[in-house]
Amino acid sequence: MYRLVSTTAGLCVAAAMLTACQGSLSNPDEFGDGGFEIKDAETILAESCGTTGCHDSTSQAQEGLDLVSPNVESRVVDVNAVGDGCTDQILVVAGDPDSSYLINKISNTPGICGTQMPVVGVLPDNEVEVLRQWIVDLGSSFGGTADGG
Repeated sequence: MYRLVSTTAGLCVAAAMLTACQGSLSNPDEFGDGGFEIKDAETILAESCGTTGCHDSTSQAQEGLDLVSPNVESRVVDVNAVGDGCTDQILVVAGDPDSSYLINKISNTPGICGTQMPVVGVLPDNEVEVLRQWIVDLGSSFGGTADGG
């Protein structure tokens, strides 16, 4: 008898849990990916690379590269890198992150000029992926393709 009452009570509790609360989230976008803030490429570049003394919007920006001001893509797509031995590298090849020197610098790909960027810390994988996708998406804006052509 005890077993029957216990089983019946358990089933009633389970049924109540499944049907009692039929509500919805008032703002499901706030729960995007389980707690990580979803940033766009421009925000990642500004926060990680655009600090004072690095690639900010001042005239003293490293290598003259402003990664903070709006329309950053106009300053990186089809633009050669600077520095000894780097000028044959293109910062961003629209549509082709694997050929984009920006990705090589943040990924510390062997053969890069200078040091990995950012100088302090390493970008999390999810932010690198956002930058890679941004470069892919630039392919349609700048007439490139997913293979950089």
